[in-house]
Amino acid sequence: MLHPERATRLAEAALRTSKADETEVVVEQLEQELNRFTADHPVQNLVRRLSRVSVRVRVDGHEGKASTGTATDDAVRRCVAQAIDVAKRTPRPAADLLPLPEAQPAADYRLRGRDPVAPDPADTARSVGAMTARARAEGCRAAGIQSAENELRVVMNSRGLSVADLDTRSEISLTCFRDDGAGWASEVAPHRTGIDVDAVARRAVGKTLASRDAKPVAPGHWTVILEPPAVASLLLFAAYRGFGAQQVEEGTSFLAGRVGEQVFGDGISIADDVHHPQAVGHVFDGEGMPRRTVPLVERGVARNLVHDRTTAHRYGCRSTGHATPQPSSDGPIASNLVLAPGAGATEDLLRGVDKGILVTQFHYTNMVEPTQLTLTGMTRNGTFLVSRGEVGPAVKNMRFTQSLVEALRRVTGIGGDARLASALFGGYTVVPSVRIDGFNFSSGTEF
Repeated sequence: MLHPERATRLAEAALRTSKADETEVVVEQLEQELNRFTADHPVQNLVRRLSRVSVRVRVDGHEGKASTGTATDDAVRRCVAQAIDVAKRTPRPAADLLPLPEAQPAADYRLRGRDPVAPDPADTARSVGAMTARARAEGCRAAGIQSAENELRVVMNSRGLSVADLDTRSEISLTCFRDDGAGWASEVAPHRTGIDVDAVARRAVGKTLASRDAKPVAPGHWTVILEPPAVASLLLFAAYRGFGAQQVEEGTSFLAGRVGEQVFGDGISIADDVHHPQAVGHVFDGEGMPRRTVPLVERGVARNLVHDRTTAHRYGCRSTGHATPQPSSDGPIASNLVLAPGAGATEDLLRGVDKGILVTQFHYTNMVEPTQLTLTGMTRNGTFLVSRGEVGPAVKNMRFTQSLVEALRRVTGIGGDARLASALFGGYTVVPSVRIDGFNFSSGTEF
């Protein structure tokens, strides 16, 4: 079980123990419930609980860090001593080292006060039973994952900063198969009660039945309608590799030299907003600074970047609360992207499409080149031809190679169905469905 009081007490004890010039302590407690299942039986059921204490110190301008997975008083004392020893053994003082942050106004954090998502085997059994029963009723085989996660994080330092936050999330992913057809659906929410299990099962089964007997289509430039999970798997790379101030300074970002310019179509507005009601994530960053809502792109124009304290000092502005755990060479990273939705339903995006492709999900998306956000990956679990505004027969999966910068310049429609979606390699964004012209499918597949 989570123990906020014990986490706080361990952090306070570490600060009292440390004789360093400055000390920062981060205590994390993770509680995760994970269930993998098939239509026939559970495959994996676990509840795991992990604790981690990290101590970062400064001694005469030298910095050291140590961590432990043993959350006891003795282990934390040893961790403090090890961090100090590392600092003393560091051959050179850390360059341009800022003092640790002072206490911030409590109102800046906008703490949400969420309750933990408690493990509930009975609820899990009901959910899995309902999904697999619907799949069997339609002659489908089913497999999936149901998870719930709580992460408590406490950050304290010797300059008076002290903040704690609980991040919670639940997720269901269901894949169904029948004959040569496969369909998939997923839902993510801050709480277990935010997921409509029946809706997930209906979508997965419906896509499976429609995906049978898929036919190949020619690769090339297509109009695509991307459902939210497909959009999330693309936008994730813009978060990791685009909106950070250090990335722009180093010239590795697609925004290098373009801040203030029109970079996307005028229908695209993107914010980093952990406070969005559908978002998940901690309300402070790796330095304990409050995460602020940052309008990154407004009607296609790049307006702002995310900052940690180091880049904010260089830019002459304040931190936006996007530091990774320090010390780090990564610089600030956007972590809670929200793509502003349109006004219509997903079906409205189909209207006017004479010939296109509907994509349920992208699989194994990877970056080819960062300065144009050129990505590659494959469609998966529900790819359909669109003809004269109607979703038609299934098509075999396609590989794409596409600059996301160019794609977001050719957006011709945005749905009103924004929801929290996860991507294969981690990360969560709030995104709607999107229609894009001229999306490049570089090759086909045999499945």
